[in-house]
Amino acid sequence: MDPDPHALHELLSLYYLKFDLSEYPTDQEIETLRYETKYLLASFYPIRLVSCLVEYHVLQYNSTKVGVYYMKNNQIHNWENSNQPFILYFHGGEFAFGNIDIDTYSGYECHLSKYQNMLIVHVEIRQVYQFLFNVDFNIHQRLIGMSDASGGMLWIYLLQWIVSNSKPVPQGVVLHSPWSHLDFTEENLYDYRDNILSVQLALNLRKIALGKTTYWFELTNEQVKKINQKRNAFEGFPPLYIHVTAGTNEILILIGEIRRMVKKINLASGQVILDEGIGLMHTYALFHMWIFKGKCVRQNIRKWIHVILPMHVRSTLNMAEIETNSQNIRKPGLCT
Repeated sequence: MDPDPHALHELLSLYYLKFDLSEYPTDQEIETLRYETKYLLASFYPIRLVSCLVEYHVLQYNSTKVGVYYMKNNQIHNWENSNQPFILYFHGGEFAFGNIDIDTYSGYECHLSKYQNMLIVHVEIRQVYQFLFNVDFNIHQRLIGMSDASGGMLWIYLLQWIVSNSKPVPQGVVLHSPWSHLDFTEENLYDYRDNILSVQLALNLRKIALGKTTYWFELTNEQVKKINQKRNAFEGFPPLYIHVTAGTNEILILIGEIRRMVKKINLASGQVILDEGIGLMHTYALFHMWIFKGKCVRQNIRKWIHVILPMHVRSTLNMAEIETNSQNIRKPGLCT
């Protein structure tokens, strides 16, 4: 393992109990796991910037209401401003943590807002895209998708929904260590040797997501379609930047499945950067304050976003120091 994440991994081993659940977890076990993992994330993510404004809003589309948070720094406008680019963020950890309170992610997202000089819209469900699109038909021109872990599976699912409903896709989507799907078994968890997060925990997290009395292999095909992305429907996708880590403790990342998915997307749209970090940890770019190579990937993503945004949107970001051409982006893997 790379020295930086190895040190962080050892710190977890010293100060935190093994995150695990029994094969048939009780409600108390689940609540304890959620509390400890939320506390862990809050400890390792950056603290919320004093300059960062966090606002809660309720968006409504027909009879559906969606709660969202806005994270913004400086003079950043809300998304209703037709000149304001923004990132629509689907957080990870939903299966492990349940609904994450905003305090867990707001520190990281506030830093992201300042670093990208963009508004961050934090939300969990896909109805928000329909709402945003109905308010501004051209909103896709200033929209970047982003997610981590299980939120990546939701973004893939959402992109398939957008394309199937003939709506314009965002300018690009960044997936930090995405789950590719939920259809995994103990055998196909790739090279999984983690002394903190066990294979049994991976299987139990899926059970929690479905409900403790629901079993994956008892679901009908129609039920699976509602929660799993389609394996061969990638036509019309926007540019994607996917970063994962291979060869060590990438929890639940079916690296072979992700590579196959990337090949299919490239055949369909030809616009995917797959950045594989060697010897790193799950969602390592989110821990950029602790892991140098995470900081490197974060810089790469920043440049990539500025390349794919239209010129009239890019000019509003006031970041002249970024050379907005693809030659200025490190090739995948060079951060490691």
